Order: sequence, then C-alpha cells, then structure tokens
Amino acid sequence: MKTYVVLAALSAALPGTLTAHHGTATQFDVSKPVEISGLITDLGFVNPHSYVYLDVTDENGNVVKWHCEMRASSVMKRSGWTEDMFLNGTIVDIVGVMSRKEDNGCYVETIAFNGGQPIERYAQIEENQLNPETGRSATTAWGDPNIAGDWAAPQRLVGAISGPNAANRAMGGGMGMGMGAGVVLSEAGEAAAAEIAATGEEGVTGRLDCQPRDFFSDWIFDQASNRIEQRQDRIVLTYGFMDTVRTIHLGMAEHPADIAPSWAGHSIGHWEDGVLVVDTTGFTAVSGRRATHSEAFHAVERFTLDHQAGSVTRSYVAEDPMFWAEGQQQTGEDVVFLSDYPWESYACDDRTVE
Repeated sequence: MKTYVVLAALSAALPGTLTAHHGTATQFDVSKPVEISGLITDLGFVNPHSYVYLDVTDENGNVVKWHCEMRASSVMKRSGWTEDMFLNGTIVDIVGVMSRKEDNGCYVETIAFNGGQPIERYAQIEENQLNPETGRSATTAWGDPNIAGDWAAPQRLVGAISGPNAANRAMGGGMGMGMGAGVVLSEAGEAAAAEIAATGEEGVTGRLDCQPRDFFSDWIFDQASNRIEQRQDRIVLTYGFMDTVRTIHLGMAEHPADIAPSWAGHSIGHWEDGVLVVDTTGFTAVSGRRATHSEAFHAVERFTLDHQAGSVTRSYVAEDPMFWAEGQQQTGEDVVFLSDYPWESYACDDRTVE
C-alpha cells in the first residue's frame, strides 16, 4: 500500500479528527455531554488553548476542581473575548463534552456568566476592533507593492462538536489545520516516517512541544494575525501561530552555499510584475503527523497584493525529490486580509492533558 502524508492547508477539516489543535476526538468524548456550574478560580488565557479553572460543588456537597478548554487566546481576543469576562468568583454555567482521560476536564461548547445567556465557543462578541487603513498607500516609497502590515485569514467558525449535526458543522469550518490530497512518499520517505513512528517521536510536528506544524498551513492556522515588515532589501514574516519568523532576502540571486538547515529554511525573493516570488530551501528533515519532508524539500511561494480588497493572496508549490515519489508536488493557495486585530506574540503555553 502507498503511504500518504497529508500536507495541504486549504480544504476543510475532517469531522471529529482535526477540528482543534490537538484533535478534538482524541482528547474529548463527544458521546459524553456534560453540564457543570461553578465559581471561577483561575484563567489560563493562553495559546494554543485557553483554560478556565473552576470550583464545582458535587451532589454530595464536595468541592471539585475542574478545568475546561476553550479556543486559543489569540483568536478569542480577535473575536472580542477578554480576560475581564473570567474574573475569579464569577459564576459560570458550562455545557460541553467530557475529557477522555480526566474526570474533571471538559471542552467548552457554551458558557454563561453570572446567570446570563449562554455564549457559544466561537461567538464573535466584538468584531472589527481595528479601524481600516483608509489612507494606506498601494506602494512603498521605493515603488514596490506595499504588503507591510498585519494580515489574517477570515475566521472560520465551527458549531458544537456534539449532537446529530456536528459532523456537518465540522466539515464546514475547522481550525485552519485543513486536510488535503496528500503526496505519495518514496521508499526513503516511508522509511523515515516509519523510523519516527517506531521511536514514538514526532519531531517538530509533535504535540505538547510548542513548535511549528506545517511550513505552508501555519501561515493561516487558527486565523491568527500575522505581521509583514517590509524594507527595500528584505521582508520579514512574523507568524501569529508559534511566533515563526521568516526573513525573505531581496536582491540575492542565489542561496548561500553554507545554509544552516532550519525548520523554516532560507528564503530569497524578488518582485516579478508586481508579484513577490519567494524561493525557500535549506530545511531540516521533518516527519510526523502533520508533514514529512527531507532536507531536499523546496518551496516556491507567490504573494500578490490586491490593494482595493486589502488582501494578499499566496499561491505555492513544493517538491521533495528525496522523500516524495517521482512527480509528486504540493500546491495550494490562501488569502489573508488586513487584520481586524493586531499581531501579538503567540507565547505558547500548552496545558493540554494527553
């Protein structure tokens, strides 16, 4: 049988598998709904998932400490949620599903504060928190398309993960981890993936490691705000997911011969008829649940500004002659818009119980 590795970032998440950063179905049991009420004792307003901690009084009058998972703080803030909503002593009513590995953990589907109306997990409490840049110039002072600023993919909002229509809702949204048509691995790629699987290590694509996941899809993952800084000799991309920083060197015809391999590789770029063309090589080998590629992985991206729409479209193509079967390529396209919330450091603090 051929081995397929899922890499593309554009199509919707499969139901019950990738509707969250760690895979909701593996961490929570959608067949076990739960309703709890208690007093907030603490809040972990962090990435990749926020947690609300509360004291719940059980039927015997005993106080039991619970913790329930919410969305990443960066996207909760983009949706208008604030830490002040979760002050200690606040009474909350939570509807969700149970953790698979804990008796006092849950996934929040709705939450109500001090007897108020339930708020859905993906509710947009406040939108457009930044004013549009109406006076924004289409070009830089030196004449290149002006792509500097904070950019984010449109938020894709999912409904409850439990209930009869949950699978359909999951198919329509997702957290930006998309599943697409994979690539067929070569024998060397299959051997590398098998070796990683045998050791139980997933490299930089593993869980609980606060590391990047996928070279392409991380740009739009969770629809966090990214930042582009633009100078005449270089462009710096700072991702809103995992704080990845990529420097695109302009005016450099070739990659240096002595590139130190890294997860993000070495990027050189040039403007071609108003399109930023970025060539990246010099990667470390990666194998895991999210991606498998060798040091020979080679990526080309094209960034196109639509000044009127306030958007940047990126198309990409990648190849790996070492780990992928002959003729295999990864292609895709995504769009980011001038963000309604500013870039901020991801500052990963993964509290997931595996």
